[in-house]
Amino acid sequence: MVAGSLALAAGLIAASAVPASAHAIIDLGGVSAVAGKASAMTLEIQHGCLPVEATTQVEAFVGPRWRAVEPVETTGWQASVERTAHGGWHITWIDLGEPIAFAKPTFFRIKVSWPDKPGIYGMRVTQQCTDGASYDWNAKSTPATAHRPSPPLTPRPEVLVVAHGEAMDVQSRPDAPATPEGHAH
Repeated sequence: MVAGSLALAAGLIAASAVPASAHAIIDLGGVSAVAGKASAMTLEIQHGCLPVEATTQVEAFVGPRWRAVEPVETTGWQASVERTAHGGWHITWIDLGEPIAFAKPTFFRIKVSWPDKPGIYGMRVTQQCTDGASYDWNAKSTPATAHRPSPPLTPRPEVLVVAHGEAMDVQSRPDAPATPEGHAH
């Protein structure tokens, strides 16, 4: 019994040492982000903060090259968007009811006017939890594409914005999911 308790405690300590205590994923739903065009994306917050804290607020920050962002209404959340001092965008979602349980993923749809030039564009995401902790994902990694979300373990979700001739959509690949689903991690 003592050995099992020690192993559990060691596992919790190791897990709490991980800097990204939850995951933020961008999913394009099978449609490419095309330079100079507009479409939608989904920001998925997979779970609360370690060890088992519930989510109360989510914030997303993008740079000035993103031409516009508009959060789509999410049941149970109040959303706002504002320009930052450097010309980027800051979206805030505040939970209006009970905090979102640790193991429950939350999906935030966003209408986006993509940057004018192809490239990789990141979104810094911060999650507030019931214990007052704030987790910030801002380490560079692999971007999301039309048919692959940003890797589940990446701290900073990113998007590959492509030129018009490189775009793919769900009709080009019918096996791609059309709606967001929870991602394994």
